[in-house]
Amino acid sequence: MTMKTVYRLLGALGIRIDNLILGLLFRIYGVRHSSFRSVGVPHITVRPGAKVSIGKGFRINNRFYGNALSVQKCAIWVGENAELTIGDNVGISSSFIIATDRVTIEDNVKIGGSCHIMDTDFHSMDPEARKNPDTDRKGTKTAPVTIRENAFIGASCIILKGTVIGRNSIIGAGSVVTGNVPDNQLWAGNPARFIRLL
Repeated sequence: MTMKTVYRLLGALGIRIDNLILGLLFRIYGVRHSSFRSVGVPHITVRPGAKVSIGKGFRINNRFYGNALSVQKCAIWVGENAELTIGDNVGISSSFIIATDRVTIEDNVKIGGSCHIMDTDFHSMDPEARKNPDTDRKGTKTAPVTIRENAFIGASCIILKGTVIGRNSIIGAGSVVTGNVPDNQLWAGNPARFIRLL
């Protein structure tokens, strides 16, 4: 048996174990799901009353695979009474998803390494409120995030609250996105802006 064969067998065994562990986490947290493949195991937190639904063909990469931007585990955090919906054939690498209200990722979306998708500001906009831990999060602004079907989010992007990314649109690597990106467009930059039609 060659070393290459040994590595392939160990890799296949590792993926099977990763899938078993992720399936167990989904069951513990009440995540509705269909078929999935996990390379590595993500961090998952689902608070009471939250709803999480994941479609078929979900792929999640939590290990280094030759992409220097994909060296961390994915983290999915869904707050109390919040909602996270992930459609069919979605692929995510080493990224964070934070849903305190609602995050929707439609079918066939690809999300590159080290992206952050957040539907909240996390802290108060009032500097006086931020001084006190008891008032810091009161009045924190949240707004749903929607990533429509066939969109592609390049590596190291930040998708902020209230963002809608249109069907088939592409967000260039390293972009910070807030607001609406129409269908079939390439946007990039900080803040992200229109580059061209696709």
